[in-house]
This record gives sequence, C-alpha cells and structure tokens, in this order.
Amino acid sequence: MSANQSVDRALSILWILNGAKHATVTEIAQELEVHKSTASRLLSALERQALVVRRQDDLAYELGQGILQLAGSVNSQNDLTKSAQLLVETVAQHFKLTANVAVLDEIYAVNIAQSAPTERFFTPRQYVGRRTPGHATSSGKVLLAGAAANVREQLVHEPLERFTKWTITDRQILLDELKTVKEQGWAASNNEWDSDMTAVAVPLHSISNDVIAAVTITGFTHDLPSDAFTRQAEELTTVVQRFGRLLE
Repeated sequence: MSANQSVDRALSILWILNGAKHATVTEIAQELEVHKSTASRLLSALERQALVVRRQDDLAYELGQGILQLAGSVNSQNDLTKSAQLLVETVAQHFKLTANVAVLDEIYAVNIAQSAPTERFFTPRQYVGRRTPGHATSSGKVLLAGAAANVREQLVHEPLERFTKWTITDRQILLDELKTVKEQGWAASNNEWDSDMTAVAVPLHSISNDVIAAVTITGFTHDLPSDAFTRQAEELTTVVQRFGRLLE
C-alpha cells in the first residue's frame, strides 16, 4: 500500500466515523474494502494522534479529542482574522494611513488584514495573504524581535535580500536592531522594502504576553516621516492596547 493510499484511507476513516458516530474495525474494513489488519493498522495510527479513540464497552472507534483541537484552531484563526480586520479599520481611520495586521511565518510576516482610510485616493498595494520579508518590514521586525531565539537563528542561514539601497542586509546590524525593537516596543521600516514608503509597527500581545501579531501603519515618506516614528509608535501602542482586546 502506497503512502498516498494510506493517507487517503486514514482520512476516509475520519469521514466514516463522522457520519456513523462510531464503528468497529470490521465495519470500517468493510467500508474501505480492505483487510481487517489494514484497517486496524490505520486506526492505530489515528489513535496515536488522538484523532480516534476506542470505546471500552464495545471496542468500537469514535472521533477523538484531537479532532476538536484541530477544529478549535481553525475557528481561532477565523476569529483572529475577523477581529484583526476590525482593528485595522479602526487604526486606518485614526491615523489616516493604511493599516495591517501580520503574523509570523518562519522568518516572514504574513498579513491577515488590511484597511485604508476612506479619504485616501491612492494607497499601498494589497498585501493580505502575502509573505513579506521579515528583515525589511516593520511588522517583520516586531514579530522576529518577539519570536523565540531559534527563529532568529534562521536569519544566520537565510540570505537577506536587498529591496532598496536602505534595506538591512548585514545580519549583525539586523540582530542589533531586533534587540532595540524588543526594548523600545516598536519597529520602523524606512524605505527599506519600497522606496518612498515608510511604516511603523507595534506588537499585539496575548494574555500570556507573547507576541501574536504586529499592527502596522504605512504611508508615503511625506505622510509618515522618520522624525514622527517615535510619536506615531507611542500613539499606535495606545490605540492597540485600547482596541487590541478584540483579538484575545
């Protein structure tokens, strides 16, 4: 039996149990049209991952707690995205700048929500769902600064791509900046990814104080000049602390 065939049959078992609520090894083998030993082996693998559980009274199998955990993760992600969209709409209108919420993916930032103020005719391009370079974006710096040490260690092995003449490509300079970001509580991207575009980001913390996302305001250099970074970062932090509970 090939690996793909095994995966397909294992997933079929989950669908069988979803419809039947519970089933014995014999019943599952008949449904899959396989030998009982094959069905038993697949069920054992699913049981080790807590995706199915064997009942003590009749030895039939039913879906396990692992399924609930997976479903809960999906719901949490959907809730996070919906809440993040509400937050960026609030931030965009407050600052009259484009706002984003991003989460960490390896050493990249992935935007899950974006909003632009209604008054703006032209805004930065749409980044929702896109991987953006952690070392060249304010959101990426915030997320990397708040990540575990082993995540930042990946920066040593990954080439730091240059996007503009201001992009940080020296690893030690980047690591030093991430240390500063963690200490001051915010990060900036000053024409480092797109020329004539600047951005400021602050972390969004969980109840346990882990960094779960970064909230960013982005604009053209004349809308968000570097001498306003500190003031805007402090104000953004206040806004996020006030409205960021939507994401908890």
